[in-house]
Amino acid sequence: MFVLSSKAGCFVKSETITIEQLFQNRRQYCVPFYQRSYKWTLEEQWEQLWDDIQAKAQTRLLKGKLTPHFLGAVVLDPQQREGLIGVEQYHIIDGQQRLTTMQFVLASALLALRSTGNEPFAAIVHGCLWNDKPETMGNKDIEVFKVWPTFRDRTNYRVAITAPDRADLRAKFPAHFTQAGEIRKIAMDHPPALAALWYFTSQFERWLAGTEGDSVAIRAEALVLAILRDLKLVSIVLDKDDDAQIIFETLNGRGAQLHATDLIRNYVFMRADRDHADSQSLYDTLWQPFESTYWSQEQTRGRMKKPRMEWLIHSTLQAELHEEVDLGRLYHEYRRFATAGAPLTAEKQLQTLSRYAEHYRELVNGSGTHPVARFGQQIAGYCRRQQKLH
Repeated sequence: MFVLSSKAGCFVKSETITIEQLFQNRRQYCVPFYQRSYKWTLEEQWEQLWDDIQAKAQTRLLKGKLTPHFLGAVVLDPQQREGLIGVEQYHIIDGQQRLTTMQFVLASALLALRSTGNEPFAAIVHGCLWNDKPETMGNKDIEVFKVWPTFRDRTNYRVAITAPDRADLRAKFPAHFTQAGEIRKIAMDHPPALAALWYFTSQFERWLAGTEGDSVAIRAEALVLAILRDLKLVSIVLDKDDDAQIIFETLNGRGAQLHATDLIRNYVFMRADRDHADSQSLYDTLWQPFESTYWSQEQTRGRMKKPRMEWLIHSTLQAELHEEVDLGRLYHEYRRFATAGAPLTAEKQLQTLSRYAEHYRELVNGSGTHPVARFGQQIAGYCRRQQKLH
């Protein structure tokens, strides 16, 4: 293990590890809410990955020289665990496509191993897919997964990755299969989780049934070793004082800017998961209104230009904390607000933001039923009069 200095001015720990080392520990890698949904596809990534796995497995069969295949890097942000209950959690700052794909690969290997009667190897792979000891978890329905995807991907991910066999996949996604039981290939947009599992399972089963003379058990061991030990990546783990927002933007400099509100949204819904709350309902009723263009529009105050949502949160925090709040550290200030005294539930946090949002809009728009709306009208009138004078 060695230490890197990032462009963001933070110090991070880096090491090269195998897929087995990454997933064998009792921990969960969570895709933050602000990350995009899963995007890898058959033509762009899966076919090449299968070629790489197959080449490594074939080398093991032929007892050739073993060299690792590097998948790239992942950047992980460890989360503080409260108390003894629950598994270790890491937020995936960069590399969610790789980690999610490897869970699809492992789930597919499990299906293929079971269908060919290789239960001992299936048991090994199973340990890299599921966290054990559910009786010590805060929310076993979520914490059993090694990788927990972003909000948009969770339903299909959970359904696909828990399927015990391909027949169950057909039963769970009936509209995506022909009457002959084959996945539809024409005019059908399959959920990535289903498409990935079906593709990799088909390739694994076909390879295990190879005709080179090796037994299925020998080929199964070569395949599992190729996945677990020949595929490697660089794991970069942030220190507790590192700023995940700055590092994400440094790594994704050409992509969309990550705002403090993205991190706050992620924080709120991670809290909802820990509280066993209905995240979907909270999103639909209390957060989705903040996804409108009204709140994403940038507003200028002095020399500072920020999305209107950040100004709302800044005003909310100052009102609730009764003190000045550093706009440049809005995410950290929000966490301080949410954990001051008894930690606020996700629902309470969202209700507070919604209440202030109503008054904020009335003040800005100068319309509404509360006194703050009349005050907004007076301010707007004063500004118009000043403009005429100048």
